Amino acid sequence: MKLKWQISIIAFLSLSFPLVVWLAFKALNTTYQNNMLAAADKQAQVILNSVEQYFQDRQQDLEGWVVGQLADDLAIDGQSPEWDDIPWYRVDHRLQFKLAREKQQLLLLIEVQDNSIFIDLNQPADRLVLALGENRGIKRININRQAEGPVFSQLQEENYHAYWHEMATGYRLEIALSDTSANRLGVAAINHDSSELISTFGTLREGQIQLTPFFVQQPSWNEFLSQITPEDGHLTIKDEQGRLLYQTNNIKTEQPKFDWLTEFIYDLAFDNDMNDGSHFFGQQVQKQFSAGGIELTVQHTQAQIALIQTFIRSVFWIFLIALTLLLGYFLYALILAWRIKRLNKTLQHVMDDRGRINAQLPSNQAKDEIGDLSRGMSTLLNQINEYTEYLKQLGSRLSHEMKTPISIVHTSLEVLHMEQPDNEFVDRALNANNRLKFILNQLSALSKLKQSIGESELEIFELNDFLAELSEGYKLNAANIQYIPGSSRINIQACKELMAQLLDKLIQNALDFTGAEDQITIAVVLSEKNHTFELTVTNTGSQIPETQLPQLFDSLTSFRTEQSNEPHLGLGLYIVKLICDFHQHEIEAHNLNQPTAVQFKITGVVK
Repeated sequence: MKLKWQISIIAFLSLSFPLVVWLAFKALNTTYQNNMLAAADKQAQVILNSVEQYFQDRQQDLEGWVVGQLADDLAIDGQSPEWDDIPWYRVDHRLQFKLAREKQQLLLLIEVQDNSIFIDLNQPADRLVLALGENRGIKRININRQAEGPVFSQLQEENYHAYWHEMATGYRLEIALSDTSANRLGVAAINHDSSELISTFGTLREGQIQLTPFFVQQPSWNEFLSQITPEDGHLTIKDEQGRLLYQTNNIKTEQPKFDWLTEFIYDLAFDNDMNDGSHFFGQQVQKQFSAGGIELTVQHTQAQIALIQTFIRSVFWIFLIALTLLLGYFLYALILAWRIKRLNKTLQHVMDDRGRINAQLPSNQAKDEIGDLSRGMSTLLNQINEYTEYLKQLGSRLSHEMKTPISIVHTSLEVLHMEQPDNEFVDRALNANNRLKFILNQLSALSKLKQSIGESELEIFELNDFLAELSEGYKLNAANIQYIPGSSRINIQACKELMAQLLDKLIQNALDFTGAEDQITIAVVLSEKNHTFELTVTNTGSQIPETQLPQLFDSLTSFRTEQSNEPHLGLGLYIVKLICDFHQHEIEAHNLNQPTAVQFKITGVVK
C-alpha cells in the first residue's frame, strides 16, 4: 500500500473521536426527545379527557359552519389555488362548498356535480340558491346557470361579486358577498333535467333550505382551555376536517433565532427542520376526540435550548478541527510521498549517457529519515563509483605492471630457443607468452577505448553518405560486400570515429563467418513515423545458436569453434555494444531463414 494512503488511513481513524462524540450526542438527544415526547403525550391525554368531558355538556358550542381565513388575497376568477388550505363542506354527493372571510367580505366557493345542461327561455334554468340569515330576516340570492364568465346581480340591492366556471362534471361558483352581517347560511342547487324533471340538492329538508349558523367561539371554552393548557404550551382544538375552532397560547417567550450554521448542523445530524418547533424547540402531540382533535405543543425552556445549541456548536468545532488535521495529514502524506518518489526517480537515472554516476541525491540535507536514506544512498553510490573507476583502470594497470615481466620472460625464452632450437617445450612456452602479451595489449586497448568513448564529441552528419564512403573502402578488401542506401536523407547526431569503428567490428565479424560465395549486405532505412533509422549488417552462410544470442554482446565472450593463429577474446561485439550505449542506440542480433543468415540491427533516433 502506498505511504500516502497509509497515513491517510491513520488520519481518517483520527476522526473517530469526534464521530463517536457526534453519535453519542445524537443518541442522547434522541433519548431525551423521546422522553419529552412521552411526557407531552401523557399531558395531552389528560387534556383530551378533560376536553371530552367538557364537550359532553356543551356539544352545541362546537356546532356550525367554521369560517376560515385565506392566506392570500382572493381573485374572483373561478380558479381555486387560494382555497387549497381550507377543507370542503360536503353537503351531499353532488354539492360541496368552502367558506372564508376576508376584509369584511363573506367568501364562498361552491361546486356542483351536474353535467346535464337544460336551457329554455320559457322555463326556469339550473340555478344556485344562497340563503343568508341575518338579524332582520333571511336574504335569498338566486344565480342562474350561465356561460363561463363574471356574474352580475340583476337587483340593485344585491351587492356581490361572482364568477361562473363550467367544468366537465358540473360547474363552480366563486362569490364574494359585501356588507353582510349574516350569521347563518344555507346552500341549494336546483337542476332542471327537462321542463318536467326537477331535482334539488344541498342544505334542504322537505324542499325548504335549512340555515346553519356560523361557528362562534364561546368565552367559557376559551377560559376552560387556558386553565388546562400547560405553561410554555400551545393548545388548539380543530374539527374533524382540521378547521381551527379554539387555540390558547401560554408560551411567553418567542423561539430564539439561530444562525445558519446551527440550523445546518442540526438538520444534518437529525434530519429535522429547526423552524417547525416540533423537536428542537419542543414536542407536538395530536389526539382525537368525538368532535374533532386536539394538538398540544410543549416548548423547551430557554436553558434547555441554549444547552443543546452550545453542545451542537462544540461538536461542530471539534469535528472541524479534526477535519483540518485530516487535511494536514493528507497534505503531509502527499509531500512525503513526493519526496520518496523524487528520490526513487533520481536513483533510476543516476547514471548519465556517458556512463558516469551522479551521487548527488535530493533531500541530502534533510534532517529526517528520508534525508538519512538519501545520504546513505549517496555514500553507496560514491563507493560504487570509486570501484567502477578502479575496474576501468584495472586493464591498463595490469598491462603496465605485467609488461616488464612478460618482456623479460619473452627475451629469456628467445635466448633459450636460440641455444635449443629443437626444444618443443621452449616453443610452447614462447607461443603462450606471445598469446599472453596479445591479451594484455587487447585489455589495455579496451580500457583506452572506454575512456575515449566517454570523451568523444558528437556531431550531426548524413548517414547515407557516411556509410557509402565506408562501404567503398570495405569493397577493396572484400568483393562480396553490398551497400543499400536509404531512400531519403538521414541525419543523425553521433561521433563519426566511433560509428566507423562500430561498422568495422561488424564487418570484420561478418567476414570471419562467411566464405567466398556468401554475401554481406549493409542497409539503412528511415522510419518517418517513429523518427528513427535502422542500420543492418547481414551475412549469409551461417547462423548463431539460439542459446548463445543472449550472451552475444557480453565481454570476453567468444563462440568460435574453429582454431585460429590469433586469439579471439570476444571483445569486438562488446565494443559495438559500448558504442551503441554511448549513442543511446539499440542493437540486436537474430537469425534469418531463406537464405540462412545472421543480421545485426541498430536502431537510433534521427535529427
